[in-house]
Amino acid sequence: MSTNKWKNMDAGLLTMIAKVARNETLSAADEVSIADFLKGYAGAGAEPGFAGGPSGDVRGSNNLRRTNWFNGRYLTAEALSRQDVYFDTRARLAAHAQMPGIAWGLGLSADGLNSTPIDTEGRFGGLPSSRTITLRRGLAFDHIGRPILVSAPFTFSIDQLIGAYRKTPQKVVGGGVDFMPCVCLVNDPAGPTGGSAALPSGPFLLIIQPGETEEGGAKVMGEMCGGAASANCRADTWRGGFGLSLVRFPVELPFRQDLQSAWDLRGTLSAYFFDVFEHALWKRWDPDFASQGPFGTDTGPGRHDAAAIALAMVYLGEDGSVLFMDQWIPRRTICDTPAEDWHRTRFGAPPRAAAWARIHQFQAMLSESLLKRPSNAENGNLFLRGFRHIPPIGFLPVKPGPANDKRPMGIPLFDSLLGSTQGARWLVSPLVRNALGQAEDYFQGTRVITYGVVALHDDDILEDLSKVFDKDPIQLSLRPPRSTVDPATGAAAGTGTFKPSLYQAGTVQTTSTAALPGFLGVLANLFDVLGMDELVNRRTEIVKLVAPLQGLTREHPLVGRLQEDALNQAQAWGVNPLLTAANPLGQLGSLNDSAEALAGLVARLGLDMLPRHFVVYVKQRLVLLDLLFYLLEILQFLLNFMREIQSLGNAGTGNAQTSVSTEQVRAQYLRQPAEKRAMVEAIMAEPDVQASIVRAADLSGSGIAVTTRNQAFLDKVQSTESSLANTIADPAERKRVALGQVADSYAAEYPDYQLVQVLAAVQPQHTLTVVSQLSVTRSAELKRTLADDLVKDGPAVLKADEARPLYADLKSSLESRKVSDYVEGSDSALTVKEVLARSPEDAEKLLGAEDYARFRKNYQADRAAAIAGAEALAKGVPDALAVKVEAGIQAGKPAESVVETLKTETAASSADRPVLDQTATLLRITGGQAGFLKLVKRT
Repeated sequence: MSTNKWKNMDAGLLTMIAKVARNETLSAADEVSIADFLKGYAGAGAEPGFAGGPSGDVRGSNNLRRTNWFNGRYLTAEALSRQDVYFDTRARLAAHAQMPGIAWGLGLSADGLNSTPIDTEGRFGGLPSSRTITLRRGLAFDHIGRPILVSAPFTFSIDQLIGAYRKTPQKVVGGGVDFMPCVCLVNDPAGPTGGSAALPSGPFLLIIQPGETEEGGAKVMGEMCGGAASANCRADTWRGGFGLSLVRFPVELPFRQDLQSAWDLRGTLSAYFFDVFEHALWKRWDPDFASQGPFGTDTGPGRHDAAAIALAMVYLGEDGSVLFMDQWIPRRTICDTPAEDWHRTRFGAPPRAAAWARIHQFQAMLSESLLKRPSNAENGNLFLRGFRHIPPIGFLPVKPGPANDKRPMGIPLFDSLLGSTQGARWLVSPLVRNALGQAEDYFQGTRVITYGVVALHDDDILEDLSKVFDKDPIQLSLRPPRSTVDPATGAAAGTGTFKPSLYQAGTVQTTSTAALPGFLGVLANLFDVLGMDELVNRRTEIVKLVAPLQGLTREHPLVGRLQEDALNQAQAWGVNPLLTAANPLGQLGSLNDSAEALAGLVARLGLDMLPRHFVVYVKQRLVLLDLLFYLLEILQFLLNFMREIQSLGNAGTGNAQTSVSTEQVRAQYLRQPAEKRAMVEAIMAEPDVQASIVRAADLSGSGIAVTTRNQAFLDKVQSTESSLANTIADPAERKRVALGQVADSYAAEYPDYQLVQVLAAVQPQHTLTVVSQLSVTRSAELKRTLADDLVKDGPAVLKADEARPLYADLKSSLESRKVSDYVEGSDSALTVKEVLARSPEDAEKLLGAEDYARFRKNYQADRAAAIAGAEALAKGVPDALAVKVEAGIQAGKPAESVVETLKTETAASSADRPVLDQTATLLRITGGQAGFLKLVKRT
């Protein structure tokens, strides 16, 4: 060591040298001192790449090794190979910061792909396996960061892949990480071996993997390559490449009624891949979800194994043909980082790549399906097209077309004006209704309930897209068809189609003989469709249909008025500019496709917007205030309970409108478990719940929302309570009985008051509070009708309980008759019910003063006869007489003639004669409707 170096060494450094000589451990400070001393004497070298010096007091190492280059070192193949491996690994580690998957390109195409008819029932007849398929150029990265580059279009056939599969059959296994399965491969013991056995039918994945192949010859020291005797020659280069394989996706789809066509298979496998294989939705939030370790650990290991990249799912039919090739079921594009996915999946959200793929898969399958079956075809809903689970948002293509009667606006007066004046050519709203109607057809007959909105700006769709991106898929299932009921006979008249509109859901006729009338029936049917258990179990889904609008003459601040294809679209939507504008050629000159000419046209028409060629569906966010949830759950119990009561009342009658008394309801209610009754009564006692019932009655247009009816109801309760003072001593019991009697009378006259009957039976002390709120003038209340005017003193108080169902049936029959039955010479097609629902002033204007007076007189007479007849027949009919009437009717004779014959055969002094007289009167006023005879008890 030179003298100069010795001078620069201090005692501490000499002490450390002594420690090294004695093999003693150096401290971190000792190592820093030695490193600083050696820096000035190190020879010139390459950039180290990482910071020198110690990396901490406790040191570790990784598996990155690079060659240390210096002058005089031998240049060996091992050193250069080590350097190549080092930089290759560094590049792969950079790729680990992104998700594995497809960066761009790598699409697949073939002539005749996915052309199997939708109605096919066999698993054969798809694309021949010998057909050429083209893989487009693109780039992907596998799970360990290796690039897979396809630099030019590549052609292949399924036959080539089948040959390789037969030699080395492989299948996919789960990756073992929730929400992030890789396409990991293992040998398939169930597959064919040796190329002898037939290839099994079923789903396969088309995968791509990176690879390298040797290329050229390299000169070896002392020997020229290329000769016949060269023994030490090696390949000159490694050429990057890729390999395609067909591997089995181990899912067996059974033969079922709803799993027949290739489209059924495709939709089912799509749902399985997204919701079972990849997401494991059923165990997303297990009991340990909020307390398990991963929430307090790092962002997880991700996937760092040599997994393959999936390009498509291929289903091979029984004949070896390709039934379908779906690229978006397994394909995943790079759109976020592993850390982002870890955080999302820990909290139950699907990976971003999977969410995007789910939408792409739906759109691709739907567009191919529409080529086979148009959107307006019969049985064209999504379920019958093979879809089982669909993404939470999607785009439904619609066909531009003029408005028509099949898709009314829902406002009778407006629809009439549009039909008579062809006003649809001047308004956009009927075209929007047409588009929304076509979108509803996609869900027709399924358990999905829809409602429509209009997006004034078409970019509003992007807001919905971002909001629902992480929601679970919408489950599709068919709703059993409902039978319509003939109101005259009460018998099933045929099979009706379930209406998927939210506004129509409450008015669908039910098949139950215990159907509840009026407001209560609407609520009951809504709970059938939208019950809490139906929603929670995903048997019913609610989606919003959004019709985006496009402006026709928008202006850009730089380029001015935008040239659009609006004129062509106007023709498609049934808006003919040349026919609609008044003398357009004279006003505008020659009409052409320019934007300026269109602007002039818009000035004439007032038509400056049109629907687009699609409607967006969006799964809706379903959250409720806790109190509202309690209320709905209790109401659902009450409605089911009321239906059971109706069923008891209808036993043996087959009549859907039989009423029951408040006492009957209360008797059944008291048989319920005490805990359930306590919950119901507690909820019904809440002022907010009572206010909610009032608001619901107002918004639904229920018969219990008429203020004057409820004012009369309260007065009637007070007078009835006074009349019971000498009979019932307890004031609370006296009020309860009076309330029940009045509720029974009102329910017979106005079926919606059956709700009041239920309230009176369950919570009598708070029922009057609800009725009192309904008796106060409100902005949304219904006005007094002609029916109220005709019942001046309130509904008839029927003495016998048996008379009430008789009168309710008779009144329903009276209301179903035509106005012409009451006004001789009138040609009005209106029913009595339609006239009674109007105000007295409107009814008089509608019928005219003279006809109105005759209608009032004749209807009041028939109503009085119905009350008297119900009271008389409520006492019962001799069994022998009832048998004779039934026998005559069953023989095919009209009921009126049967009764008249029996009157002739019966002496005037007979006890049966008054019964026959009343029956004849009731048959006359009901127009021969004999349904009430089933309600008469026999003595």
